[in-house]
Amino acid sequence: MLIYYTWGLVILQLFPDLTTWVETTFGAFAPLFNPSPDFLVQLPIYLGVVLIMVIAMWIGWTMLTTPAPEPLEDFDFDEEEVAKKAEE
Repeated sequence: MLIYYTWGLVILQLFPDLTTWVETTFGAFAPLFNPSPDFLVQLPIYLGVVLIMVIAMWIGWTMLTTPAPEPLEDFDFDEEEVAKKAEE
């Protein structure tokens, strides 16, 4: 991936003659080897936003499907009774 970004954002910008070489050499596959610099900048931003949305959906799904905890009224907080039960 780093090589592709270096090719598109650095090498093709420094040597514009390579663009014509890519078009003549690769024919129908030339757009893969001659990417738009705007696309190469927008792609990681788009993927980052999608990743954040997927994480948010995962957290929401987990919150939705997790059962509610038992109410605190059901627990016995009397220390003496708990100690007696532990001794028995």
